Amino acid sequence: MSDARTTVTGYVGTTPVLHLSANQVPWTSFRVGSTRRFRDAATGEWRDGRTTWFTVKAFRGAARTICESLTQGQPVVVTGRASTEEWVDKEGRDRFALIVDADAVGPDATRGLTRFTKVVHDDAPAERPTQGSASTPDPWGLPPAPRGDGGATADAGTPDGEDDVGDPLVGSDDQTEPADEPAVA
Repeated sequence: MSDARTTVTGYVGTTPVLHLSANQVPWTSFRVGSTRRFRDAATGEWRDGRTTWFTVKAFRGAARTICESLTQGQPVVVTGRASTEEWVDKEGRDRFALIVDADAVGPDATRGLTRFTKVVHDDAPAERPTQGSASTPDPWGLPPAPRGDGGATADAGTPDGEDDVGDPLVGSDDQTEPADEPAVA
C-alpha cells in the first residue's frame, strides 16, 4: 500500500504550540494556508484564488524544533503524508480537515532570508550545561537565539562560535552545529 505524499507551500496560520501526549511524547499541530494565484484573462491582472487550509502535525524532536522556529505569518514549505480527518461538530454537521503528517517543515527561502542551526535532542535536556549564559537553560537544550545588530545576521562563522559582541551563539559542541554559510551583510 502506498501513502499519498504531498508538498504544501503557504503561510503559517496559527503559531505552533508544544503539547505532551499521555505517554510524554511531544507533538504539535498548526495550520497552513495556501492560496493559489492566477492571471485574470479579462484584465491580465494577477488575483488570489481560494485559500486551502491544511493542519500540519509533527511529533517528537520535529515538534520541538517547529515550535521554536515558526510563528504565525511566516512562509513555509511542508512535505509529508496527506490524509483527511472527519468528525461531526456539536451542531451535528459533518466536518473534515486536510492533514499533513509532516516529514519536513521549513521556512520558504524564496520569500525571505532564513538561517539553519542543527539541534540535537536527547532525553535529558535539563542535564545539559549552557555555556556563557547565566540565564535558565532552554527546556529542550536549544542554544540561545543569536542577537543581531538591528536586524543584521550575526556572524556564525567565527572560530570561537561567538558573534562580534561576544555573546555565545551555541552551547557545547554536542548541542548544535551552525551551518557553514557566509554572513549576510
